Amino acid sequence: MEEDEVCQNFIHKSTFPCDFTFLKTTYFTMSTPEKSTLPHRKRLRVFYVFLALFATWIIAIQAGCLAMRTPDRDWPAKLLQAGQPLPPVFDDVEIPDYRSIHAISLIRPEPDSARPVIVFVHGSPGSADAYRSYLADTALSRVADMITLDRPGFGYTSGFGRAEGSLERQAAAVKAVVQRLAPGKKIVLVGHSLGGPVIARYAMDFPDKVAGLVLVAASIDPDLEEHPWWQGAVDAPPLRWLTPKSLWTSNREIILLETELREILPRWSGVRCPVTMVHAEDDRLVPFGNVAFAKRMLENCMDYREVTLPKGDHFVLWSRQDVVREVILEMVKGR
Repeated sequence: MEEDEVCQNFIHKSTFPCDFTFLKTTYFTMSTPEKSTLPHRKRLRVFYVFLALFATWIIAIQAGCLAMRTPDRDWPAKLLQAGQPLPPVFDDVEIPDYRSIHAISLIRPEPDSARPVIVFVHGSPGSADAYRSYLADTALSRVADMITLDRPGFGYTSGFGRAEGSLERQAAAVKAVVQRLAPGKKIVLVGHSLGGPVIARYAMDFPDKVAGLVLVAASIDPDLEEHPWWQGAVDAPPLRWLTPKSLWTSNREIILLETELREILPRWSGVRCPVTMVHAEDDRLVPFGNVAFAKRMLENCMDYREVTLPKGDHFVLWSRQDVVREVILEMVKGR
């Protein structure tokens, strides 16, 4: 049937006015298969691209991407590049019926029972990498052996992505590493953010094994722990499946932290070793009020000090490494 004949028949049977040119264009455009399928094909193409990206994201998360960890093989070159001639040593400390804790150390080969040991405990999320610049610091390695480790749930410690909410078990993991790498020695513990309550718990559980604590931007006051709505959303499916393992682990242990901090409230009076609190006033993640809490709770501490900075944010561990280094050296040298 010709185009003109089709439109004339339509007009004859209609009860309303019709634009003859419009009908010709609309009818024959819609009846052309090649043209009518183009938008559908484009939508399918966009859908398949989105599906591929989504699948790639899920696979990457399950494979441990965004793990915030550096392979052991890269450490020697990175330390040497930063000016540290001492080679790092890697250990996996097995804790029966628990996990294998991955640790990296700079320990001089010649035995020296009097040589101090510094143990670094990272925050959340994080890994031993958080203190790589400190292990590279020759001002520290000249006066002390150093150990950094991957806390349970992070880095290359077994059970990556499986959160450990117990401060007691976290402290016990640090103790196992110290027993293996620095047996019988008192240690200076440095903890950043959530690493702060971990080393505080260590001092409570093993008081005779601690020479001093350096709490850097530490979250230790349970009353200052906040729980935004998104914490619960990320903790449960389906967002849990879409969140990188290191970030989900971090979120989970932060959710559990307040309860853990309340549990140890009566034990702060038993911390008697030297303690220095380093905190920036503009910290937006861990409130500056934690400093006042430390001063109030450490009433029996033989030597409590504060180093407060007007600026530095929560990442003062790196933004003001010069300040933190001096605090550590002061602690190592016995004040």
